Amino acid sequence: MLKSLVPVLIVGAVGAFVLSAATAAAQTPAGSLTNLTGVWVMEVEGHQFGLELDQKDGPAVEGVMLAMGRRVLLVGDYVERVLTLKGERPEDGVGHGHGSEDGGKAGPIVATMKDDGTLEGELSTNRGRTKWTGTRLKKP
Repeated sequence: MLKSLVPVLIVGAVGAFVLSAATAAAQTPAGSLTNLTGVWVMEVEGHQFGLELDQKDGPAVEGVMLAMGRRVLLVGDYVERVLTLKGERPEDGVGHGHGSEDGGKAGPIVATMKDDGTLEGELSTNRGRTKWTGTRLKKP
């Protein structure tokens, strides 16, 4: 009886491994056009800001923007290559509407993923809406 079960167990184990590998391959890798996970460099009016994004399963995105010595928590989504983020609050608790005439109620950060893997969009500054671009930080 035991000898007849060994081939069945081996086939079952191999099948489970193949299924597991296929499932892992089907998940979208970070660094692709459909997943934003990673560290980005934002260019805004000649200034560079850091943007760290985490996209788990589905469209939900969380992140942190490092700007002017502050860490601003962000939440949003990424649907059909369009990113929309809004600030939750700075991690230091200080209002992130500094200098803005709208009392910190700025519009969302938006961007579109281009075919070359860069982001291009708009965000609010103390001078109104302005364009920005983003590139993934290259690993050394």
